[in-house]
Amino acid sequence: MNLTANGSHRFRCFTPAEPSRVWTALTDGRETCAYLHGLIADSSWRPGAPIEFRSALQMDGTSMLVGKVLCAQPHHRLSYFLRSGPEDPSTYLTWQISSCPDGSLVHLQIDCAEYADTEEEAERIWLPVLASMQVLLTRDERRRP
Repeated sequence: MNLTANGSHRFRCFTPAEPSRVWTALTDGRETCAYLHGLIADSSWRPGAPIEFRSALQMDGTSMLVGKVLCAQPHHRLSYFLRSGPEDPSTYLTWQISSCPDGSLVHLQIDCAEYADTEEEAERIWLPVLASMQVLLTRDERRRP
């Protein structure tokens, strides 16, 4: 689902995984590369902490995106902003995880103050991210005894 207003895009998906498992997928760089276009996230995941995303394919460790963690409530909410350079506009991402029967709902809100994506561009970028996350988390749940 995608709603657009003033550079804001919202998506959501269901996963059979528990909120703690979704949180791990959001904060463990070994997992983010599986669904986030090959990007490895690195941060302490505390409010105010720096965050970096590096390409899993780039061997020199150069950061592709940098930003700061704004809110980190384990298993519930993660907010941060990212940009590709100090002069570039920021993109704000907020992930919210809600427990529901048989799993979790994952809500993603993307806010861009400048150069906002059209609805189609946002869907092209973010729907595959959520679909890949669902695959990762569903595969994990099928392996559980």
